[in-house]
Amino acid sequence: MHRFFINSDLIKGKEISLENPTSHQIKNVLRMTEGDYLELFNNTGNSYKAKIIDSEGNLIKCFIEDQLKTSQDEIEINVFQSIIKISKLELIVDKLTEIGISSFTPIITERTQKKDIDSLSENKLKRLKKISIESSEQSGKVYIPNISSIKRLRNLDIGSPDNLDIVFYENNENAKKLNYLKNKFSDKKSISVFIGPVGGFSIEEIEYFKCKESVIINLGNTIFKSDTASIISVALLRNLISGNLD
Repeated sequence: MHRFFINSDLIKGKEISLENPTSHQIKNVLRMTEGDYLELFNNTGNSYKAKIIDSEGNLIKCFIEDQLKTSQDEIEINVFQSIIKISKLELIVDKLTEIGISSFTPIITERTQKKDIDSLSENKLKRLKKISIESSEQSGKVYIPNISSIKRLRNLDIGSPDNLDIVFYENNENAKKLNYLKNKFSDKKSISVFIGPVGGFSIEEIEYFKCKESVIINLGNTIFKSDTASIISVALLRNLISGNLD
């Protein structure tokens, strides 16, 4: 079934009217009509099977027939990505939403380029939010990642006992390997993942992370681009949490 995010209450046994641009997508792009089924979710962790009962005019009227079974990620992953080119951020948000994250925060670090900061306007942040919604619809997620406003690294709250802070770093000196994390999740409610910009985190920033008792992880001899590192790191963490990398 085609899936759609709806920013309103969804109740089994009730009717709901879908407006543009969702109704346009359903009626004019997908060519769906009365009797067709679709899946609706509203970022509450639930998903519903709905039947189109009226497609006349600009509205699509649906009857919510049933609540569907859903699954949720075991541990929240919150990504703090140093700002890079907006096209790369769009790719990162798209892919990380598919993998499963709870939030995405663009951050300013020592080596973040000013032109990239200036290009990340409010409209661009709204664009990232739109991408996260579309990716959630496509990938079967029932929660949409929160896209936060720009933050500075030094202003972040790092070191909470319920949270595991993980910094992916290209220099393997004094860094741990991925397997080090295998038994580190059991008493944690969430994970924060920190990804550096072009040029990586500075030595001073790595020392700052260490002072906050963050875990520094190195993924091997390959030096990944920032966007590649972000996607690979979260994908590996999800599989490690699920026990797929034993």
